[in-house]
Amino acid sequence: MKQIMKRMCSLAFFILVIFSTALPGWAAEEAGDAAAEIQKPAQYIVATYFYTTARCPTCHTIEELSSKAVKFNFENELISGKVVWRVINVDEPENKHYNDDYQLYTKSLIISEMKDGKEERWKNLEKIWVLVRDDEKFDTYVKDEITDWLKE
Repeated sequence: MKQIMKRMCSLAFFILVIFSTALPGWAAEEAGDAAAEIQKPAQYIVATYFYTTARCPTCHTIEELSSKAVKFNFENELISGKVVWRVINVDEPENKHYNDDYQLYTKSLIISEMKDGKEERWKNLEKIWVLVRDDEKFDTYVKDEITDWLKE
């Protein structure tokens, strides 16, 4: 019994140490996110994958491929804030308005241009459903669409 109590105390101490060292890092990360929000350029592109709670394997693949395409091809733009990547569940009450805003009828990748805090235009990248079985074509499609918007 003493052995069990000793192990439980050791485990509790270990968990306490882990959380106490991790919390300052989380706080710094949140502060960094807030600083990035403040320094966002006046004009930027937002790539958002919209999904519902119920998802099939293809839906998960589309999210994964979209994320990879944005994060790999626009690493510098993500750092500078010229491109923003988001994933939003439209089943959440606070996100239901996106269904009407973008006429969503299925899981979708939407790119939008933001200028001075207002959305100027947006586009549903509908070909993702056709290209989901070809990683390379999918990547090229997403990359080309965002690149074209960054040039304008």
